[in-house]
Amino acid sequence: MRRAAIVAPVRTPSGVDGGALAGMPAQWLATTVLSAVIERSGIDPLHIEDVAMTCVDPDQLDVPALGALAARDAGLPFAVPGFLTDRHGSGLQAVLTAAMMVQTGAADVVVAGGVECVTVQPGPPGGSAGLHNAERLAHYYGIDRVAADEFAIASHRKAARAWRQGAFAAEIVPVGVAQHLPDLQIRRDEGVREDLTMRTLAGLRPLLDAGVVTVGNMSTHRLGASACLVVGEDRLDELGLTPIGYLAGWAAAGCDGAGPALGAAPAVSKLLARTGFRLGDIDLLEVNEGYAVEVLALANEWEIDPLERLNVNGSDLALGHPAGATGLRIMTTMLHELERSGGRFGLEAITLGPDHGIAALFESAADEPEEAPRGARFHGARPPGRGPRRLGRHRAG
Repeated sequence: MRRAAIVAPVRTPSGVDGGALAGMPAQWLATTVLSAVIERSGIDPLHIEDVAMTCVDPDQLDVPALGALAARDAGLPFAVPGFLTDRHGSGLQAVLTAAMMVQTGAADVVVAGGVECVTVQPGPPGGSAGLHNAERLAHYYGIDRVAADEFAIASHRKAARAWRQGAFAAEIVPVGVAQHLPDLQIRRDEGVREDLTMRTLAGLRPLLDAGVVTVGNMSTHRLGASACLVVGEDRLDELGLTPIGYLAGWAAAGCDGAGPALGAAPAVSKLLARTGFRLGDIDLLEVNEGYAVEVLALANEWEIDPLERLNVNGSDLALGHPAGATGLRIMTTMLHELERSGGRFGLEAITLGPDHGIAALFESAADEPEEAPRGARFHGARPPGRGPRRLGRHRAG
């Protein structure tokens, strides 16, 4: 079965509620990234066969046929259809669905995209069930408020550093604020706060009485979009396309949501069992940051240092959580960072609500040095003071 290549992954900056992107139609954001993918890849639009899109809340859309209409606006032929796919809104599923189409020969070239334009804060990630699960995880693993706040600050500082170092330059697509003001564009993520301090976070009230989770150590629902081309490997040369990476494997898994659940943990275990990899073979490990306590719990399960080995450029806590685009945004950032840093393998893990998750393994398309080791080893020590390892059956190390 041929490999699915990832070409020209891009994303918009993340917009905050009430910010410059507020009120912007999902179709506009989707068209922005689709147009950028076509321009940056250099593909002839006649070769694109379908558009797979995700959006966590289709009811927000003025146009339910988002994939097809964004394709029209981006200049694709009327022969190109489009559809919405869903696995709790994860943009990663759009990539995986497109990859399966390519791998099976149903198509050669598919655009995968995700978008979210919620303008009213709908509450914590996963709703009340997600919030209560996060608090159960905090209690189960002994994660206190200080640890959660420290991780949130680290996410913001990593993202701010990445912006200073130009790490996001290759992936960002500026968004025009208004059609009649083409020079007025948003070029940076609006929610990154390098000046965030423990004192500031300590002044926030927990969402539940005596709880750990606050609005400062959970992600917010922001606005944004991301997209890429998914192409059959054997068509790259013919079409003149240069891939940035290849899908090497993926898995989805569920878990018992009645207790403290970590949806990403069984998905990663399943993926590693299928591929024969260990976490130590992975150069970059990226997870979504719905709640800081979820990430700290995963780090406990995997026995790694969360501040050193997860999300080297920050993630949802700083960059926002435009839910329908998040999984694809994380892949985009990870593949560009692999290219920038010279890494070979990247693993993305997404917790989708309290009871299931999805994970995908990607390989950089850059030539591997002849004598290079297979992947960097994790050296982080097991964080002290954690609870019993009841979820250890999902351990992936």
